[in-house]
Amino acid sequence: MKEDLLERLERENIKIASFSKRVIAYVIDDFIITCIVFIIFYEKFTSGADAVQIVRILSNFWLGFLLLQFSYHAIFTYFYGASLGKMACKILILDEELLDRPTLVQSCLRSAMRYLSNMAFFLGLVWALGNVYRKTWQDYVARTIVVDVA
Repeated sequence: MKEDLLERLERENIKIASFSKRVIAYVIDDFIITCIVFIIFYEKFTSGADAVQIVRILSNFWLGFLLLQFSYHAIFTYFYGASLGKMACKILILDEELLDRPTLVQSCLRSAMRYLSNMAFFLGLVWALGNVYRKTWQDYVARTIVVDVA
């Protein structure tokens, strides 16, 4: 199967996205999510709360944070084939069989696995260094690849 996918990518003139582009996209996406959380809690952060109160507020928001992250990645992947970070880096997520945008199920699987990868100290992202397709855990689970568009 590896040769088959490589042959199809070469035939379609599609190049696998570099690890550095993927890391930059990761950072951009996490920054965007952090900004959204900051906007949601702006009033509480600026109300003179000390660091302990801020940590308590954020720790009570863990489920909301999980849902925000999941929704952000699943929605953007399904509708656009890329998150805002990936769009900025000009990379795209493709179904490895059809070489087209991922389905809703694939998008949700990718999003859930990305969260688990983050919880495991980003090991899923580092996994991309060890294979020719630069596939992360979420790519393996959802059967997707990330490619350059520019």
